[in-house]
Amino acid sequence: MVERLLDGERQLGGEAYHSSMAQILEATDTLINRLDDVGRQWLEKLGDAYGQRERVVMEAAFREGFCQATLLALDVLVYQAGLPEE
Repeated sequence: MVERLLDGERQLGGEAYHSSMAQILEATDTLINRLDDVGRQWLEKLGDAYGQRERVVMEAAFREGFCQATLLALDVLVYQAGLPEE
């Protein structure tokens, strides 16, 4: 499991993610060519804000998943040890 989590070659989101990313890049390129300097600066700020939001969501999802997996592992250990559940 750890090896799978650390596999940098494994892409998250699959085809749907890559398709959406291609659309985002295409729209960004089109807008860059149509906007003036001020518009391009705003587009860059918008892209940065979306990127930051995506990182926060990914980190929170990972943290939640990790905590749930840890609690599940503890439940299994308690069950296997025959300890009373609290």
